[in-house]
Amino acid sequence: MSKILAIDDERRVLMFFHALLTKMGHEAVLAPDGDEGFKLLVNDPEIRMVFTDFCMPSKLRETELVRRIRAVRPDMPVVVISGYPDAQALEECTALGVIDFLAKPFELSFVSAVVKKALGP
Repeated sequence: MSKILAIDDERRVLMFFHALLTKMGHEAVLAPDGDEGFKLLVNDPEIRMVFTDFCMPSKLRETELVRRIRAVRPDMPVVVISGYPDAQALEECTALGVIDFLAKPFELSFVSAVVKKALGP
């Protein structure tokens, strides 16, 4: 179906996305930080959606990563994930056109619904 990029510094979160996206019939592309994730996105035009953690130990994180994604792929559906969501982060992400904001821990069914909403059945 579609290639979907998941960026998170927690290995268990990446494995969750790999298992779920594969089960849904998508190809999961995984990155342990924003720097690597951005490189993958720039070099692979087949990636159709991005899930990214908000707080990661890399140069490209938080809204800076989303801004860079918007600069190279303005129509890319981006979903931000955070273990510590706050109102300011939600506002910034919304202003950058993020399609959804997931608070950790999140339900399998919710992630599945977000993918279907962004990419279709």
